[in-house]
Amino acid sequence: MYTPAATPISTLWSVARELWRHFIAVVLYVSVIEGLDIRYDWKDNAFPLPVIAIMGTVIGLLLAFRTNSCYGRWWEARILWGAIVNDSRTWTRQLLEFTASTGTECQTTLTRMCHRQIAWCYALSRGLRGQEATQDLGNLLAEEEICEIREKHLPNLLLLRQGQELRALRQQGHLETLEFVELEKTLLRLTNAMGGCERIRNTTFPRSYTRMINLLIYLFVICLPFGLVDLPWFGLVSTSISFAVAFLMVDRVSIFLQDPFSNRPSDTPIQSLSRTIDINVREMLGETNLPEKQEPENGILM
Repeated sequence: MYTPAATPISTLWSVARELWRHFIAVVLYVSVIEGLDIRYDWKDNAFPLPVIAIMGTVIGLLLAFRTNSCYGRWWEARILWGAIVNDSRTWTRQLLEFTASTGTECQTTLTRMCHRQIAWCYALSRGLRGQEATQDLGNLLAEEEICEIREKHLPNLLLLRQGQELRALRQQGHLETLEFVELEKTLLRLTNAMGGCERIRNTTFPRSYTRMINLLIYLFVICLPFGLVDLPWFGLVSTSISFAVAFLMVDRVSIFLQDPFSNRPSDTPIQSLSRTIDINVREMLGETNLPEKQEPENGILM
């Protein structure tokens, strides 16, 4: 769910919706500390500001490392789906080129295999997001084929079917050995891309690291007002809230980026990419009844 022009706004809005309770808690806490300072004059017992500055610097470095690591996961997911788009086009082109002189029966098989590739993309994208993998396949696969593989690892079995029909084309003499090998290499790349996406989805960012950063942020937010008691009321409140909000927002954005298949505005737009593959493959087959290109909804591309 990503579009370059809308991502910052959409992501910040999502972050604000998740953190508004934290914002209110920080405002109340800082206001209480300032009120107590006004009443009891804590200026002589203020925390050393250099110590708080060092703590903030350390937290900033940890957040930078975490955000960079999470962005790496997001970017890897985008690279994998870029490879899926290219290999889906390559698969279709190779099938059409290598079997250009075959008969009607073989062409029917080729069309079925190309449609199955589209179905594989839709099934993989739905499966990565924990959705029903068969919901987009009604006009791409035969009903009996869908029923046979509904309760199993659908994308993996679709690739298995592709390999089985590819072997049948080779045995029937429609493919030369080198052509068969090239098509198998394309299937291998698709399998590797699927495995890479599943690795990102199933490998969570270490929870201990997340909890450590959260603990340090909360500790920093608690200590910060005690180091700023020399400032006027407005300066203390605004500075404390600004630092707290900045650290909390960066932490939350990194959490969004670490799961690029989690139905958030920062997601890799895998449904849109699947639709692009659908359109491209059908165009290569010469079909005219093409699905419409998916447009952003409320600034978000699925």
